[in-house]
Amino acid sequence: MERASKAIRRSGVRLKSLGGGHSELNMVISEMKDVRQAAKVFMTAQNSAAQDLTSWAAGNENRAIQDIMSQLAELNTLWTDVQKEFAEHLKNFKHQFEMILEGEKQVDHARTHLAQCEQRELKIRKELKKAAKKATVEEINNLEIKLSQAERAKDLAQLEVVERVHENEAVKLIRLKEGLIKVSDAYVEMANKCAIIFSAQKEISHYVPDVHGRDLHEVKYTGSGATKLAVIKAREKVLQYRQQNYRLLPCNPAIEDPPPPYTPGFYDPTTGRLYNEEETLANNRLGNQSTVQRQRAVPSVTQLPSDTSYIGSLPSESDWQASPPCPPIWNSEIQWDTEDCYPDDLADALGAAKI
Repeated sequence: MERASKAIRRSGVRLKSLGGGHSELNMVISEMKDVRQAAKVFMTAQNSAAQDLTSWAAGNENRAIQDIMSQLAELNTLWTDVQKEFAEHLKNFKHQFEMILEGEKQVDHARTHLAQCEQRELKIRKELKKAAKKATVEEINNLEIKLSQAERAKDLAQLEVVERVHENEAVKLIRLKEGLIKVSDAYVEMANKCAIIFSAQKEISHYVPDVHGRDLHEVKYTGSGATKLAVIKAREKVLQYRQQNYRLLPCNPAIEDPPPPYTPGFYDPTTGRLYNEEETLANNRLGNQSTVQRQRAVPSVTQLPSDTSYIGSLPSESDWQASPPCPPIWNSEIQWDTEDCYPDDLADALGAAKI
């Protein structure tokens, strides 16, 4: 019977969609409605069963059963509230598809308007073709004016269709992503709250007296306070629940690529500019020997300008191997030619004695 009613309902949705189209989208909305209704039916059935258990325990003379079932009834009330919140999230998820359907209908309306404009233009063209043989000049001019207006209306309608389609596709992606994220968070939230509540139920169940191998008159129930405390803790955990507590930590950031290799350059102390080898050779060919000194630049805070434009023009590792760097300047016993490694002003700034 249930399968037959479901088949009839799905057929009704498809028949309803024949006039307006979008049968698949209408089917999604219908099924999401059924999911929410099924969740509410499941919640109602659980609540009814819990109430019947409480009524049964109240008529029982066993104090342990009465206390245990009363505490489980409190947990069931908390679980019912959680399921109601989840049902609201399902309703919001269904609403996202309803808004997507509304956007599709707006696009259909724009396309219908474009088709009407095209038919009107075609009709005026036919009238103009017939009137060209027997109509007056004034009538022909009027038809030409109407034709130009129809063409303009068609162009505007076509532009509106393009804009509607682009806007609808963008909004569709936004709504779909938002809906999926929210309904996923709702499932995660319900699952974790379910774990909290039924872990407390399992803890309470352990306080049911164990009568294996013991005389019934010797069994005593001492878990009244512990069961109440378990319910209180579960309620506090559910109320203080935050979704980010159950989300995974973000993955480690990707390792950045190393910086590009340095290229050799030459520093001009008069202009404060760092030239590359091509610029230096070009200046030397032009005879500007005094403009650029042919000393290889050494990276130093006192030598280089304050900007960072020189970063990509420093010597590479192969260049340093070809022409080894100068010895440390703090060793005054070693002598070297500063003209091959430092400009004059750099040597003075670093306190190196010129030989």
